[in-house]
Amino acid sequence: MFEGKKHDGVSPIIFEKGKNTIELRTQFHQLWDYLVPSSGRAETAQGEIIRIAGRVQHEMLDNGCMNWNEDFNKMLKIIVKYAELEDKNQYPHDVKAAKRITNTLMKCGKQGICSENWCEALCQWAVKWVSQNPNVIAPLEADYNQ
Repeated sequence: MFEGKKHDGVSPIIFEKGKNTIELRTQFHQLWDYLVPSSGRAETAQGEIIRIAGRVQHEMLDNGCMNWNEDFNKMLKIIVKYAELEDKNQYPHDVKAAKRITNTLMKCGKQGICSENWCEALCQWAVKWVSQNPNVIAPLEADYNQ
């Protein structure tokens, strides 16, 4: 999709969203490589959403929620704020889906339950959100340190 390039921070992020789980998973990894820096937060909202989804997935599936703390909850809460940036009349289901996914993941993380299905849902939601918001958006103010 973006073939080893890094996003310039200003150009629209245009791609056709995958049609199945395998395509969406591949696109998530391609967007990670394209939008997420090697360390620190992303310089675009699109990159930060992909970064958060990847961080949550890594903590749950690779670390078994061992390091789960309030920062992960804060990152999940900001996902909902990004969802609410969209025109709610155009994509009302996205805000509902973001709330359902993030609330479930916060409960799982607090209980130390690792949910591959809900992590996958978050990553797919993130790809969809980026595809629906191709014009670069500045990241929201955030108070998490992850």
